[in-house]
Amino acid sequence: MDTIEETGMSLLEHPQAQTLLADAQVTAGQVHGCRRRLGSFLERYLPLFYRKEQGHNARIVVEGLLSGLERKTAEPIAREHGVPRKPIQFFVGSGKWDDEAVMAELRRHVVETLGDPQGVMVFDPSAFPKKGTHSCGVARDWCGRLGKVENCQIGLFMAYATGRGQGPLARRLYLSQEWAADRRRRTECHVPRGVKFQERWRMALEMLDRHGASIPHRAVAADDEFGRVAAFRAGLRERQEA
Repeated sequence: MDTIEETGMSLLEHPQAQTLLADAQVTAGQVHGCRRRLGSFLERYLPLFYRKEQGHNARIVVEGLLSGLERKTAEPIAREHGVPRKPIQFFVGSGKWDDEAVMAELRRHVVETLGDPQGVMVFDPSAFPKKGTHSCGVARDWCGRLGKVENCQIGLFMAYATGRGQGPLARRLYLSQEWAADRRRRTECHVPRGVKFQERWRMALEMLDRHGASIPHRAVAADDEFGRVAAFRAGLRERQEA
């Protein structure tokens, strides 16, 4: 076990570590409160789904994503909740519901809760490791979670940070140039015809143009891959963004 050389004390015995461990303890009452708050949160969004069973499946999927499951895909989530696998798979992969309506409500919710003229909008790409090659957009690319080039999907995320907290605003899946040009894979994954290859910095400016006016903020921040692109910095200046 690791120790602090000066005292021979275990790291876990250090007062600061003990404080952190105490803060990490969760009581049954707190867990019950979390479930109640999650239910209250979801009530705002469930009416946006067309049918009652879609709202039911949405609740199951969200609870599954927040659970301790190692693999948070449709099959283990369905098994955890004791429901058939196929309806959950269909809901996630092919369900006919308006995700943009849900995201628009999320942005309103974030602004109501965290809105601040001094807020900052943040752009950051995140990679999600994938073992197979059939997921939409999956390709060999740098994966920060693994610290190496690996099979992964990359999403570009737009978030909001203020003194009150942080929240998500928008997201887009990145398609590499090779992937975007592959008609067979596009058809298999139901990629809309209008979706074309774009550099991630161009995607960020597009998201900013689409949503920035409705989000009170004073500046834009981004991963260093964006900062290295002169055209991205120029795009922010043209938009009078700090």
